Amino acid sequence: MIGIDRERDGDDQADRGARIGQWVGTVGFASLLLGASLIPVSWIAPADGSGSGSAGTVGALPLDIGFTDPFHLVGYAVLALLASRAIGRGRRGLLLAAGAAVAFGFGIELLQAPIPWRSFGWDDAAVNAVGAAVGLGSVVVVATVDARTMARERPR
Repeated sequence: MIGIDRERDGDDQADRGARIGQWVGTVGFASLLLGASLIPVSWIAPADGSGSGSAGTVGALPLDIGFTDPFHLVGYAVLALLASRAIGRGRRGLLLAAGAAVAFGFGIELLQAPIPWRSFGWDDAAVNAVGAAVGLGSVVVVATVDARTMARERPR
């Protein structure tokens, strides 16, 4: 029994170490998002107020897509994906990861409100939420494909 317990303890420690590593990656990426969201961006939105932050809007598209929207979408998709690895990939874990990513994005928008070179944007918060949904959607799709592939490969 002692050997089994030791082996189990070793597995628990390995699992704990992997989980800590996943959290470190998630928090590290969130820190990068925070830093990138608070730095001055005078090349996008001039300090004189003449820029709206969407100077790179693509006019040929039916939607008003700002210069930073793809960054928001991809950034929060990655954040939600990383958070799902750290929290768990069950239904509850995915919902918590989505909620955490959306709340983090909204919190950053609130932090940007008083900063002269940044501004609060409901559209940015919405793109953050869509990005989180895209990230978790990709987790579900990959898990479904993996499960189906494994089921086909199992000997009958």
